[in-house]
Amino acid sequence: MPAIDTAGLRKQIQSGALAPVYLLYGEDVRLIEQLVDAIEATVDPADRPFAVERVYAGEAGGGPVDIAAAASVFPMLGDRRIVIVLRAEKFLKPARKGSAVSDEDADEAADAEDGGAFDTVPLEAYIDRPSPSTSLVFVASGVDRTRRFSKRLIERSTWLALEGLAGDNAAERRDAKREAADQMVREFKMSGRTIEPAAVQMLVDRAGGDISKLRGDVERLLLYTEGRKAITKTDIEEVVAAEADIDDWAVVNAIGDGDVGRALRETALRFDRGDSPHQLLGQIRWWVSQQLAKGAPERVKSAVDALLRTDLGLKSSGDSRMLVERLVVELTGRPVPRPQWGPGRR
Repeated sequence: MPAIDTAGLRKQIQSGALAPVYLLYGEDVRLIEQLVDAIEATVDPADRPFAVERVYAGEAGGGPVDIAAAASVFPMLGDRRIVIVLRAEKFLKPARKGSAVSDEDADEAADAEDGGAFDTVPLEAYIDRPSPSTSLVFVASGVDRTRRFSKRLIERSTWLALEGLAGDNAAERRDAKREAADQMVREFKMSGRTIEPAAVQMLVDRAGGDISKLRGDVERLLLYTEGRKAITKTDIEEVVAAEADIDDWAVVNAIGDGDVGRALRETALRFDRGDSPHQLLGQIRWWVSQQLAKGAPERVKSAVDALLRTDLGLKSSGDSRMLVERLVVELTGRPVPRPQWGPGRR
């Protein structure tokens, strides 16, 4: 089947006319997650425990036979089942051992290797004749198009490649950045916002080649500018980090200073570094008990309530990044008198 673009897929999702088999792959992880969630949302929330199944390729319940069987089950409630196969690169781009044989022999050897741990024949048979009442969605970071199963899946599925800002040469990377900029403008427009052309360029430039960073920066901008129509270069400068010089106490310092833009920017740097949301929450909890309690005791109760909501959300497997960012916005009010905390400033 031919490739589909993001707008075309969104149109299918909105109409509810889903294809029987999808393949979504690439580096644009956040956008892929949004599209997968949107596909899942076509099923009534009350029916999802029975009608939606997420499995990890190659893990328990995620073998080719298991996936084909799950996709073949008739819906118990409603008229559609959705089976989502995450980390499908295990089937579509598994690691190969180096070899000095011909390309054709290497492909056959690789397919033989797949037959040991992952015999994809049951899935190949399924996608040749998929169930009309199921949408089977493969999600992968990458695809090796020389693989037998990859070729078959691309041929039989509705597929979308979301490579983000990547490219094999300068021209491709430039085109990718231009396309990303156009997409950002459309997303801001869908959210009822406008953005200056120079601000779009700055936003894309500060992401470097990391599409996931760009997606995260957009989410923070929407949060930071909530209630406003226009997004400017000043907003980008306030929220989007241009470098990764990280001060472990910068988040609580910015909250205490009442600087929400800086607080969001520093929070993003901590997450990008891989810091635990619980560690961040612990620092913020300390700031509330030690600094807010001294400088603005009337704000402590609402701050503690916000901390408890965030902690509960984290324990409920919510979006940890968004939960902490919303907490940071909620706690960043007028400046609280205090010393600057951090190395050498205690």
